[in-house]
Amino acid sequence: MIHKSRIAKARRVLNQMRSARSIVSPFAKFLKQQTTGGILLLLFSAIAVAAANIPSLQWLHHFWDKDLTLTFNFNASFLPLHTVREWINSGLMTIFFFFLGLEIKREMVTEWSSSRSVRLPIFAAIGGVVAPAAIYFAVALAGGSSADSAPGWGMATTTGLAFTICMLTLLRSRISRGVKVLITSVAIIDTLATVTVLSLLYPTHAIYIGFIVAAAAIVCALALLNRLRVNYAFPYLVLGILLWFFVLRSGIHAALAGVILALTIPSSIRINQIRFYARSKFMLEKFKEAYNTATPLLKNEQEQKQVDNILREINNVTPLILRAENAVYPWVHFCIMPLFALANIGIIINPASVELLTSATALGVFLGLTLGKPVGITLMSFVAVKLKLAALPEKARWTEIIGGSVLAGMGFSMSIFAAAVTFSGLDVADLQNLGKLIALISTLFAALCGCIIILAACKKHTSYAT
Repeated sequence: MIHKSRIAKARRVLNQMRSARSIVSPFAKFLKQQTTGGILLLLFSAIAVAAANIPSLQWLHHFWDKDLTLTFNFNASFLPLHTVREWINSGLMTIFFFFLGLEIKREMVTEWSSSRSVRLPIFAAIGGVVAPAAIYFAVALAGGSSADSAPGWGMATTTGLAFTICMLTLLRSRISRGVKVLITSVAIIDTLATVTVLSLLYPTHAIYIGFIVAAAAIVCALALLNRLRVNYAFPYLVLGILLWFFVLRSGIHAALAGVILALTIPSSIRINQIRFYARSKFMLEKFKEAYNTATPLLKNEQEQKQVDNILREINNVTPLILRAENAVYPWVHFCIMPLFALANIGIIINPASVELLTSATALGVFLGLTLGKPVGITLMSFVAVKLKLAALPEKARWTEIIGGSVLAGMGFSMSIFAAAVTFSGLDVADLQNLGKLIALISTLFAALCGCIIILAACKKHTSYAT
C-alpha cells in the first residue's frame, strides 16, 4: 500500500511538471528566439513614434531630455553626460557595442576557420561601407546640401543588426547558414567600423590628451590580461569601467570603449578538455560516494563540496568570451535596445518633415542604404571570389548573397544612433528628425525588396523542404 501511494504521488508530481512546462515552454522559446529582439525593438519604436506625435504622450517624448548631470563636490561636472538620453547613448549603448565586439570575435574564432573564409566578410564589409558613403556624398553634397549634413554618411553605412537577423531568421529556409553568418558578420563589421570612425571624427566635446593616454594605458593592461589568459571577469570589468570613463572624458564617443574591451576578452582557456573530463569524473565519483538518500544536499557537506568543485571546473573550462556574451545578451536585447528606441526613435511626422524627404540629404541616405549596401557587398564579394582572394560559404548561392545584402540595408536603429553621434553637437534638430524618418523608410523598403528577391529567386534548402 505504501509503495502504491508513493507511485501515485510521483505520477501526480510528473503531471504537474508537464502542465507547468506546457505553460512556461512557449514563453521560454519566445525569449530564446533571435527574432524576439527585433520584435521588441519594433514595438518600442512604435511607442516612441506615438509619443512624439500624440499630445497626451508628450511627457514620454520629453522625459529623455530631463537633466541627469552628476557633479563632484557639488561644483564641477563629474561626467560630460547631462540628460537621460545621453546616459543611454554613451552609457548603455557602450554595452551594446561591447556585445557586438564579442559577437564578431567569436565569429572569427569559430566560423572563420581558414584565412580565405575570414577574408570574404572583410571584403564584403569594405564594400558595404565604401559604396553607400560614396553614393551619399555624390547625391547629398552634389545636390547642394549644407555642410552640416556631411556627417550624415554614417547613417548610410550602418546596419540594424536586430532587424537584419530577424529577417534572416524568418527566411532561414531559403538562406544557407553560411550566408546568414556572412551577412551577420558584415553587419557587425560595418556598424563597428562606422561607429569607430564617427567616434574619432566627431568628438562629443573638446579632446583631452591626458585622458587618451590614460585610456591607452588601460588598453595595455587589458591586453596583458588577455596574453596571460586570465579567465576571470572581475579584472576585465574593473578595467572596462575605467576605460569607458577615460574614453568618455577624452572627448571620443564612449562606444569605442565597448568595442576595444570586447576585443581583449580571451577566447581560449588554460586547461584542456581531457583534463576537465578527468577531474570532473573524479569529482562525480566522490559525489557518488558521499551520496545518501536519507540526507538532503543542503545537509551533506561532502556533496556540496563536490558540487562547488564541479562548478569551478565548468567555469574554468568555459572561455570568458562565451560567459560574457551569455551574460550580456538578455540585457542588450530586452533592456538596452528597447530603451534606446524609446529615447531616440521619436520621429515627428508633420508637413515640414515630409517636405524634407525630397532633399538631397534624404535621397543620399535612402540610396546609400537601399542601393549602396547591396551593390557594395555583392560586388566586393564577387571580385574577391573571382580573384580567389576569398571563398564562398558552403552551399551558398549568389542569389542568397544578393538578397541578404539587400536586407543589410535595414539601417534603422544604428542609422539613428549614427545621426545622434554626428549631429549631437550641432543645432540641426530638423536633420536629426529627417535622419530618423528616412532611416525608417529605407528599412521598410530594404526589408520588402529583400524578401521579394529571396522568396522569388532562392529555392528552399533540402533540410527545410517538406
